[in-house]
Amino acid sequence: MGKLLESLVDDLLDYAKSEFELDKKPKGSEATNREHLQAIQEATGKQLSELNHPLPDEMVRYLLDDFYEIALSRQYGMACNPILYAEIESWCRLTQRHLEKWELEVIKRLDMLWLQINAD
Repeated sequence: MGKLLESLVDDLLDYAKSEFELDKKPKGSEATNREHLQAIQEATGKQLSELNHPLPDEMVRYLLDDFYEIALSRQYGMACNPILYAEIESWCRLTQRHLEKWELEVIKRLDMLWLQINAD
């Protein structure tokens, strides 16, 4: 992976981390962090930086959409399980998509990040 692509992937991972944290529900709450911050923003009229992070470059942004789509097949047991390669392979076959090796690696990194954030 070249330096430009690495930089774009790092930006994507930073963006995804923020999104995953916003979509998480704090313990004992029925609302997500995003919903809490939106309520504060509406009440104060101030723009909160946590809700306004820049979108990643479109050259890699599609991988986050792919991740969300593949994650729908995630298996749950006593905890959230990682997305299996078999599930990714099935998704590729069913959607007639081919992932390059670096794209697969990014999707797996997104999955590990999602699992880490949602483990608490």
